[in-house]
Amino acid sequence: MILVTGATGQIGGALLENLAGVSGLRALAREPMDVEGVDVAVGTFDDERSLVAALDGVETVFLTGRDNPDQVNQHCRVLAVARDAGVRHVVKLSAIGARPESPVALMRWHDAIEQRLSESSFAWTFLRPHLYMQNLLRSAGDVAEQSRIAAPMGEGRYPLVDTRDVGAAAAAVLRDPGPHVGKAYTITGPAALGYADVARAIGDLIGRPVEYEARPPESFRAGLVEAGIPEWRADDLAAIAAAYTEAENVPSSDLPELIGRSATPLERFLSDHREHYLAGLARTHL
Repeated sequence: MILVTGATGQIGGALLENLAGVSGLRALAREPMDVEGVDVAVGTFDDERSLVAALDGVETVFLTGRDNPDQVNQHCRVLAVARDAGVRHVVKLSAIGARPESPVALMRWHDAIEQRLSESSFAWTFLRPHLYMQNLLRSAGDVAEQSRIAAPMGEGRYPLVDTRDVGAAAAAVLRDPGPHVGKAYTITGPAALGYADVARAIGDLIGRPVEYEARPPESFRAGLVEAGIPEWRADDLAAIAAAYTEAENVPSSDLPELIGRSATPLERFLSDHREHYLAGLARTHL
């Protein structure tokens, strides 16, 4: 049996769609949900009793969850219960740039969990995606109101990846985990793009020019805090461009090799979300 944690998140939802028809599939969610062919276990990473029930009879776990400062403790709690339940393989959603000295707390947390898994008795696989294209939807309000996107990304170029592709990659591993034991996959989009490129593409999509405003990290952070974003999250979002080395911003072939097709290009992603931009439906940074 496979347990998918984070089942209501962007990756978890895409993963369940890609695993449709697979027998022995269970999802862990905070609230009841109705997904055909999926056994839904209601619980949280903080409720050990619910974890015991969710992990009963499970052989493979897809490990992800909502970012938060207690993430390492939460995921280690899942791993402890999984060990006692006899789980064999853990597929962890991590991130490119996960390292102990990262300026971004989330990357340090991912690294700590990777290290715990590496030293454990579990078979493991790490999926390390780059920045998600879906993060660009946060700018929809600014695009509608001011014809601009503002971000602390400087002039760098980043191989943004569609979360739907990440879900497809995770499904490929979970369908046949054996060949993926002990491997870490770099999951990127097909091309490294600057945010000026992104702005032009959005402008082409909606039929009017859109500008990129490169914001200094400090002022970007201040604006997030003023908007009510928790400081730890604001810190990470403001520093994210510094989380990647030059080599980590180079597109990888791992995703096409896993899913058997090319990664989704930015233009197709934007086309799929055109109505979102036209309506100015900005997403939260949480």
